[in-house]
Amino acid sequence: MVSFSLFVLSALVIVTMLLAKRMEEREKTPAFFLKLISHSDERARELHIQTFHHYSVGKEKMYFWIRNQLPLRAKNWLNKSISYIQEILNKYAGNIRNSHLLKRSDGISEFFKSIADIEKGNGKINETYEERRALIVSEMIEESSPVRTPKKKTANPRKRKITVIESE
Repeated sequence: MVSFSLFVLSALVIVTMLLAKRMEEREKTPAFFLKLISHSDERARELHIQTFHHYSVGKEKMYFWIRNQLPLRAKNWLNKSISYIQEILNKYAGNIRNSHLLKRSDGISEFFKSIADIEKGNGKINETYEERRALIVSEMIEESSPVRTPKKKTANPRKRKITVIESE
């Protein structure tokens, strides 16, 4: 139905244009219908040019903003967020340098305590940090772990039975 009505409408426009052109040739003056078509065609062309101009300018502005401004604003926002978080951390945690958290209850820091242990002969001068740390960690595990029975070596290492005795 729509296509038929469009066909009829276009046929009427073509017939009207032919009649208007014939009247224009007879009277030697431009017909109103043809003037209307030419003026509307000029106006449509101007609108098309303006629309294309706004599209290209907008596209350039958007490209500039995404390519240049967005990374700068994101970096600015990130820096402000980091400084705000640091302020909040300093407010609630404070400066932990020279605080009581780094010191032992007897008033000597952990660093000086370990140096004193080495000078007393409890450690070795040429002992590496990893060896000393492993020793301290193993001592801490022994102190906090429950009592266990020694493991027996089995013939097949894949099939082991471990018995754990819990202490109070």
